[in-house]
This record gives sequence, C-alpha cells and structure tokens, in this order.
Amino acid sequence: MESQSEHRLLEEIRSGKKEAFAKLVEPLIPKAYHTALAILRSPHLAEEAVQNAMIEAYQSIKAGKEIRHFNGWFSRVIANRALDLVRKENRFDGLDIESVIVNDTSSSPVEKILRKEQSSEILEAVMSLDIQQRTVIVLYYFQEMKIDEIANVLHVNEGTVKTRLHRARIRLSKLVSFPDLNTKVAQL
Repeated sequence: MESQSEHRLLEEIRSGKKEAFAKLVEPLIPKAYHTALAILRSPHLAEEAVQNAMIEAYQSIKAGKEIRHFNGWFSRVIANRALDLVRKENRFDGLDIESVIVNDTSSSPVEKILRKEQSSEILEAVMSLDIQQRTVIVLYYFQEMKIDEIANVLHVNEGTVKTRLHRARIRLSKLVSFPDLNTKVAQL
C-alpha cells in the first residue's frame, strides 16, 4: 500500500470511519496470522495474537499515535503480541502444517507436490527450533524484518539477533536435506 493512501486511511480512521480500518488491515491479516502461527505453533493462539494486534492498532490510531509506515509497525505489533502469548501460555500445541502452506498456482502439479513437500519439511524444521531461534527466523524470513528491527522488537542487542540467526541456520541445515540451503548456510 502506498504511503499516501495509507496516510489517508489513517486519517479516515481517526475521523471515525471504521470501514477504513478494514481496508488498511485486511491485506496484512494473512501474513500476520502466518507469522503468529509460526511463533506460537497454535492456530487458536495465532488468531488471538492477530486479534490483539488489531485492537492495539485501532486504539493507537484513534489515540493519534504517529505511524509512518503502518505495514512495518503492524508487523512489529504482531510479533510482540505473539511473544506476549508465548510468555503467558508457556506451552506449544501442535501445528497444522497444511494450513500454513501457500499454494503456488504458476507451477505444474508435480512441482506443486514437490514444493509442498519441501515447504512441509522446512516448516517442521523451523517449528522444531527453540523459541528464541524460531522467533528470529520467522521475523527475519517471513516478516522480512531487518536485524535492527528484530532487536528492537525483542529488546535485545543486534549481536544477539545475529547469533540466534546464525545458530538457527546451522540447526536448520542439519535438519533439512536441501543441498542449496546447506551450501548457503555453510558459506555463512
């Protein structure tokens, strides 16, 4: 979403147009849900994290909070709400991997099957990481956050984020049998 239309929607929300909020967050919900699901490993908790983030976003906008780039700001809110639930629940339920895989309609049926198998294997490997490593992987690769943004969200040093990413990549290279991934991780 371009900056001007985002700014216009924020102003409409502040003036009381609730449908503007739906226009603003609707395109972000699938990515937010998948991020929360990857962190929490529970569809129920992921939905709760998204709901909490949406409530916080709406209240922040209505309160006049200065938000320059809503998409990035909302990604950080999602990550924080998911981590809040991790701390609160301190448990991890099973993950329905089928609900996380995104279908690629541009591939042949055989390519789709292979890609789905690879996605499942990678996702299972990511889910097997400890919470600290899993969180930085999700924020870095799925939310496409920068190292400094992740450090800010997690309230840790950038060096800590880099260390967790490095260790997670090494662990993933041992868990996932894709030569390209193993080669890239070995080069790091």
